[in-house]
Amino acid sequence: MLDSLDPDAPIAATVVFKVHRAKDREFIGNANALTEATRKLPGCGHFDYYKAIQSGTPTEPAEYAITEAWKTVRQFKVQWESEHLKQFQHTVGDLVAEQPDLRFYHSAEYATEARLPRTGQKQCWDTSGAFISCESTGQDGDIQAGTHWPEPRFVDNEDGTVTDKVSGLIWLKDADYFGEVTWEQALENAKSLASGSGGLKDGSVAGDWHLPNIREIQSLIDYGSEDPILPHGHPFTGVKPSIYWTSTTLAAAPTLAWMMTLGIGPTVFDLKLNDNRMWPVRGGDKTRVPQTGQKQGWDTQGNPVDLAGTGQDGETQIGVPSPTPRFVDNMDGTVTDRLTGLVWLKNADAFGLRTWEQALAVCNSLGMPSHGLFDGSMPGEWRLPNIKEIESLVDYGNVGPSIPAEHPFINVRPSSYWTSTSVAAAPTQAMFIILGVGPVIFENKEHPFFVWPVRNWRPAPAQ
Repeated sequence: MLDSLDPDAPIAATVVFKVHRAKDREFIGNANALTEATRKLPGCGHFDYYKAIQSGTPTEPAEYAITEAWKTVRQFKVQWESEHLKQFQHTVGDLVAEQPDLRFYHSAEYATEARLPRTGQKQCWDTSGAFISCESTGQDGDIQAGTHWPEPRFVDNEDGTVTDKVSGLIWLKDADYFGEVTWEQALENAKSLASGSGGLKDGSVAGDWHLPNIREIQSLIDYGSEDPILPHGHPFTGVKPSIYWTSTTLAAAPTLAWMMTLGIGPTVFDLKLNDNRMWPVRGGDKTRVPQTGQKQGWDTQGNPVDLAGTGQDGETQIGVPSPTPRFVDNMDGTVTDRLTGLVWLKNADAFGLRTWEQALAVCNSLGMPSHGLFDGSMPGEWRLPNIKEIESLVDYGNVGPSIPAEHPFINVRPSSYWTSTSVAAAPTQAMFIILGVGPVIFENKEHPFFVWPVRNWRPAPAQ
């Protein structure tokens, strides 16, 4: 079939697998290996897999879908004939209940600049905080949406630095070298850091390091962990379950700056004159973390400043830039985010205020033709977003709501939205985000908040 196509034409495909429940983990392991190998190939614009939320009995096969998009048929054929794909096909043959459903699409209307990683959460809890089976709940621990973490995730470079293979960032190994300092002192300390200080033997010079922006330090977080909320087995030293400064100012009140709490994970803000910890980072030219959107700078009194030489987020603008346009209105009740590849319900307030369990349920059951959808979606494709997914919408240079100004969504509330991510240290609570200014906090699951469903991208049905 591929030989009959224009070798320079774009192409996309979907493959649906029905996997024996007892073979679920084995399939995931093989799918992770396939994904990691495929994304390294030239021309791969998108390659991901996800699990559908199912309402069937526990004995029915679990449904997984692979979606992929390639710049050209020629490049796709390299994947089609690759050894890693052949190995995957050979291995999963015994894991599936029936022949996979493969479909080609003679287009690849997909672009993504930044791939969101998983949150790290692998367990599920009910509203009372009791452990429950994740199956078909739609909770973060059930879906585990996002790119998987390589093993090992962190590499100790034996020179005072640690590389995070998920984000591509390089961190100072000693997470408490500078102790507690004001925000402006943290910016200066990071800029002046160089090999020969802080345990560094990496050849770095002053100016190579910077104070991380809010998304850079948030990229370290493992929402399945606690106290500190970092992946188990990390090689860092001096990590405190405390507050760490970022280079990102709170645009709504610029005497404050964003900070990350490494105890259980909320992103909050504090007066720039107060003392908090700091954790320098470098390698922003290779990062896979999206930019924050902040392009201005302010001093500790909240006055606008010339950004040159400040090391503030608005100057460095570290991260993957947003494409133009970032959002595409698909005219079918959905909007595609070209930065992350996620597809959002266009109506950001289709369900009003709901408790956490109600939010999960309405997302799990969403499908065409309800709530303005004409996208061919069915129940099981949509989900309540995890904390990384909904946070990816935030523009830290904007307020009320704190999402990019040129978005095509309707009914976006500058208020609180649920996520599917529980608080591992206090599982009667779940994470939510305030889209007025952007903080990630947590609340009792019985509390009512707004709901904004999301799904994975897939090729549009053939016309």
